[in-house]
Amino acid sequence: MGTTKSSEDYLEAILVIRRLRGSCRNVDIAGRLGRSKPSVSKALSNLRAAGLVRMAGRDVLLTEEGERAASATLERHRFFERLLVESGVDAKTASAEACRMEHCLSEDSFRRLADRLAPETSAA
Repeated sequence: MGTTKSSEDYLEAILVIRRLRGSCRNVDIAGRLGRSKPSVSKALSNLRAAGLVRMAGRDVLLTEEGERAASATLERHRFFERLLVESGVDAKTASAEACRMEHCLSEDSFRRLADRLAPETSAA
């Protein structure tokens, strides 16, 4: 798939916003990620060119491939966040650190770690 940390963050944000609100606009992404609207527009242009998002008016939609990438990133985030919280890390720190951790392992290494540490919650 070849997504970058930045594109994964955008895809994850779009997925979460759509789940919370049912729709997603550039301004929603900018607010969630703390980025400027021009930065979001540029990133969405790149994601559109990569076939990961599409636009329906002002609504940002994930393509099938974008949805897969966003779901995988969100799964990693939630796994690491839960692991950190259960280890005694405060929720705010756990979320921030999980955001960094979700990008640094290969899919194979993540699956092995998830299977080893939390087999009941990892997806096959």
